[in-house]
Amino acid sequence: MIDIHNHLLSGMDDGPNDPDETMAMCRLAAEDGIRVIAATPHLADGQFINNPDEIISAVTSLNRLVIEAGLNLRIVPGMEVRVAPDLVEKLRSGRILPLNQGRYVLLDLHPAHLAPGLARLLKKVGSAGYGIVLGHLEKNIPIQENPEHVYELLKELPPWRLVLQISADSLLGEAGSAALKTAKILLRHNLAHVIATDAHSSRVRLPRLSLALRVAERVVGKDRARMMAREIPLAILRDRNFPGPSEPIRPKSWWRR
Repeated sequence: MIDIHNHLLSGMDDGPNDPDETMAMCRLAAEDGIRVIAATPHLADGQFINNPDEIISAVTSLNRLVIEAGLNLRIVPGMEVRVAPDLVEKLRSGRILPLNQGRYVLLDLHPAHLAPGLARLLKKVGSAGYGIVLGHLEKNIPIQENPEHVYELLKELPPWRLVLQISADSLLGEAGSAALKTAKILLRHNLAHVIATDAHSSRVRLPRLSLALRVAERVVGKDRARMMAREIPLAILRDRNFPGPSEPIRPKSWWRR
């Protein structure tokens, strides 16, 4: 399995505070069958300001420790970036680090609202040559209240220019009933493409995918669920060989019942 959203680098954001905790997360991930992790510390101006070069250096050092520990695991660099009007400028100036230093950038919505002009901004990022992974949509309150927002966003961009990620803790019910319900709605309507851990420690929000994958299998079937943790994340990191897209389905008003 491949985890494209993980906060395992120590001392960079609200993830682990020390390298020992980072290695504990690596061990849990490897034991769970995760073979590649994208390290994605936050970039949120005013709270977390991380430099791409520092992230790349930290990933290089961590990979050495992982090899020394004999773990079947590889770490690649990335960032989780809060949606803001100057995204394209930051990308072009090198202040934002795409996943695996490729074309796809992991973006983070504010949990309490949808930014005005979000669709226009995402189209602008796409037109600049970047792919977008929009993280943990099921935890956004306006999307919980109306999942049709996700359908409308997805229809604004070509297939696979916008990739939608849901989190393992939501599928396990650990992020609350609203996040669980919304995650299942997104799955049923082909409005979620990737499952990732969004892990922050070895104690809560764990770096494990297998249990969440089993929940997804009961909703969309084994083949599609596994694609969300294997083929599609691999295609994001390599920017190639995406599967044929599943046509998004507009959620109807009865989803609330």
